[in-house]
Amino acid sequence: MRQTLILIVGLLFIGCGPRYVIQNQYVPPLTTTEASTACFNGCMTARERCQTPCQAAYQRCLDDAYAKAKVIEVEEMRSFDRAYDRYMFELSSYRAERFAWESAYRDYSRDLSYFQSQCERTKDPSACQRRDELRSRMNALRYRQPREPWVPVRPSFEQILVNQQSFCTTDCGCDQAYDACFAGCGGQVILHKICVENCD
Repeated sequence: MRQTLILIVGLLFIGCGPRYVIQNQYVPPLTTTEASTACFNGCMTARERCQTPCQAAYQRCLDDAYAKAKVIEVEEMRSFDRAYDRYMFELSSYRAERFAWESAYRDYSRDLSYFQSQCERTKDPSACQRRDELRSRMNALRYRQPREPWVPVRPSFEQILVNQQSFCTTDCGCDQAYDACFAGCGGQVILHKICVENCD
């Protein structure tokens, strides 16, 4: 139990810990020449040429994700409607079973109270035996308690859309190629770990 508590507390602290992002600092060489400046400009041009189709592909992906999400929503709503109809039928059966169960439990409880009193007051063996039988039946009845049916969850278009959009990315390797190009031109790329949330 103590280890479980320690684990839970530890997870809470991890969840509330600082969040970092990596940012690049681009340091050109101390002395730049016409050739190195042209090289750096070439890196910028190459990155822009990479990013333009990448952004266009990303937008197409988002548009496709929206269209797919609409189709999925229709399918999931059909499934939800079927599940909800089944749930309403099961709920009706559950309520009837629950009413019968509660009625039987009340009857046993009332009889148990009577025979318990008789057993304690008169020490009548048949009353005590009947009391024990009723206790046993009530215990068995507790295990057979009807369970409420599972309530289906209505699909959320927003969640479906988020799931579909998660397949889209703006990472086409443009930044990595730029970093390699910048370093190839004589510059330095320095990585900085910067805290952006829950910082001390």
